[in-house]
Amino acid sequence: MTEKELRLTKGIHNLVRGTLTWEESWKLLSEVVESKEWICFWELEILLFKYYNRLN
Repeated sequence: MTEKELRLTKGIHNLVRGTLTWEESWKLLSEVVESKEWICFWELEILLFKYYNRLN
């Protein structure tokens, strides 16, 4: 793995664990993909996940 791939992999793990700020998450996602539709999809997924966790 390249250094960039390792950095992105670590960032994705932190994103899933919820330890990234919104800005860090956005920067990570913009590096991983170029599709704005895909980014919007994951943006919505993160918001729904946070909402669901508040209910439980």
